[in-house]
Amino acid sequence: MHDKNIKLIYFSFNGSEAQEIVLTWKRVLSILSFVFVVMLLLVGATIALFTDFYHSVKIEQLSRTNASLVSHLEKIQGKVAVLEDHIQFLEKENDDLRVFADMPPLNGDIRRVGVGGADMDLAFKDANIIPDTVSITVSMLHQKVEEIERRINLYTEERQEILATLKDKEERYKHLPSIRPVMKGRISDKYGLRLDPFTDVMKHHDGLDISAPVGTRVYASAAGVVILAKTSYVPGKGYGKEVIIDHGNGIRTRYAHLSKILVTKGQKIKRWEVIGLVGETGKTTGPHLHYEVLVHGKPVDPDMYILN
Repeated sequence: MHDKNIKLIYFSFNGSEAQEIVLTWKRVLSILSFVFVVMLLLVGATIALFTDFYHSVKIEQLSRTNASLVSHLEKIQGKVAVLEDHIQFLEKENDDLRVFADMPPLNGDIRRVGVGGADMDLAFKDANIIPDTVSITVSMLHQKVEEIERRINLYTEERQEILATLKDKEERYKHLPSIRPVMKGRISDKYGLRLDPFTDVMKHHDGLDISAPVGTRVYASAAGVVILAKTSYVPGKGYGKEVIIDHGNGIRTRYAHLSKILVTKGQKIKRWEVIGLVGETGKTTGPHLHYEVLVHGKPVDPDMYILN
């Protein structure tokens, strides 16, 4: 085969003259090798050009994505700042409620202890997939969001504690004598030493006497339970018809010399509920209400428990 040649004959259709080329196999192989190398170079150059173009397009896309990401991060930072301001307002509100609820202030450091964020920061740096500035910003936002989440949880728990305390205080206030049991009338005798009108001897008066016409309404000065609704009495002696209400916490109130009792023993009473009518039953010089406040069984000055 190596001793044979290849003859190429070419001619023009417009002319009759033909020409020929004689090539040896060695020459053919050389030409084919040269063509193959040229094609390889052309293919490599083409791939390199497309690769550079692709990389340029990709870099441009990544640049736009990064700019968009930075813009979104800035917006998120703004929203986080607004949330933080709102949380600070709510925490200030809790501080005010604590004062109203007579609770000690909460240490500010407890609310603002930072948590989390380190693991995410390291993950970004190890992955090396985003710029350091973006990684740092995301890490800081992550920490801030975790801190806000913690503060919200603390705020919620604190508010529940405050509301529970206020509710307890509200119940205690409802059961604390605080109003004058007879709206119309004048105070004829106060708590303390006085000249007994029946014996002309100085004696201690354990309550407050409010003179009013017979039939004037008598109101419960606080919520409680009726423990005595006494209708039987000896004329000219004792408290006459009387009602005693237990308000809890060792506090009781007595309403004496009534003409009529409108409640029964064991009945639950609310403040401003009418429990009876002014009278002059028992030992009395005229129609009035004898009103006592007893703390752990001992009478105290009712004036201290009248706010209206």
